[in-house]
Amino acid sequence: MDSLISADKVKLSTKKKIILFANPLSGSNQARKYLQLYSKALAFEVENSAVKLYIYELTSDKGRREGTQKIASLMSKTDEKIRVVVAGGDGSLIWIIEELLRSEIDIKKVDLGILPFGTGNDLSCMLGWGRSPMSHLIGNSLEGLKNSIQTWMEATPQNLDIWSIEIDVEENGYFQKISKHVHGFERKNITDDNGNISKSYQRLMTNYFSIGLDARIGLGFDKRRSKKKCFNKCIYVWEGFKKMCCLRVPKLKTMVNSFIEAENKVIFDNSAPGETNLPRNTSVFLMLNSRTYAGQDHYVWDKAKSKSNSTFQPQNPRDGLLESMYFRGNFDLGLEQVPGLGGRATKLNQGAGPFVLNFAPMDDEEEVRVYMQIDGEYFYAVRPKQARVSLSNISKEGVSILVRQKK
Repeated sequence: MDSLISADKVKLSTKKKIILFANPLSGSNQARKYLQLYSKALAFEVENSAVKLYIYELTSDKGRREGTQKIASLMSKTDEKIRVVVAGGDGSLIWIIEELLRSEIDIKKVDLGILPFGTGNDLSCMLGWGRSPMSHLIGNSLEGLKNSIQTWMEATPQNLDIWSIEIDVEENGYFQKISKHVHGFERKNITDDNGNISKSYQRLMTNYFSIGLDARIGLGFDKRRSKKKCFNKCIYVWEGFKKMCCLRVPKLKTMVNSFIEAENKVIFDNSAPGETNLPRNTSVFLMLNSRTYAGQDHYVWDKAKSKSNSTFQPQNPRDGLLESMYFRGNFDLGLEQVPGLGGRATKLNQGAGPFVLNFAPMDDEEEVRVYMQIDGEYFYAVRPKQARVSLSNISKEGVSILVRQKK
């Protein structure tokens, strides 16, 4: 093991520190290989630099707690930034950010990285890390791990917009998501810290927030999600076929009243007749911060058509602007996934927010599910009242994300 050296051969003050959180369930269970190396510290020589690596389990409360405690401890001993890398899906980065905030760790002193161990990996792709993990994660004599550490050290920190989303339901409303287990799945209420049914659901977002058909497909996918990435892609295609071809697609126009930016700019208003209405057959409403969407490599915003004569800028995930658009009918969403047939969406708005999405009131007897997703985390709301979207406070202060350098 030539690449692995003992921790006492390099002075602690000269070492660069990397914390790696690995999700053992991601990447067809490949990320578990990192956890098999679990040690208090692994020390490496990389391009004449000394690197100390700490590995923790992302899905374990104990692992996350120990990892954040280690970050806090390292920060107390150095003024250098700590590099925190997450091996998981797109939502894993937000998971760690929220954990750091709960632990009151100064996020400005952390450079965050994401590795492609999920199904879609839009965020990882956008940041230059691709859509699939490296073929040799560990390698003989740890050469694969050493090469990965080299790329993590060479990556350039850049800011990334992170948006805050808060959704409220009526007093008799609720949120549910799918919880999968070995015997199948169950629908579980989203609860607050005290175990009460939540009336408000708040998340940070890096990629996209959407309502409608895509989230309904995703919820069906969550029911049958497997441990293999290739199987998951097939499951997603099958769920899409069922939802688009065999079931009635709910019309968003009957569920959403209005969409407003900065209190007075009406982007659409379905509560009154006029040109500001959404089309009757709108099936997906999408707010986008990512260059790509739903695991596809083309730029959905840049290819989308414009409803008006407005001039829109290309999508940029660090310009403080959020793009909104919609898909129509049962099949535009599916055709968007076919190479050469992109551009099915219609642009609505590009702005800095804050945004308010008001839902249509529903009768007490109605149990209509409004399907939603935030960065590939699927759920639905019964009797939603309002969604508020704004640039997060941590984003305004500056969140540093590792971008891989092309060679």
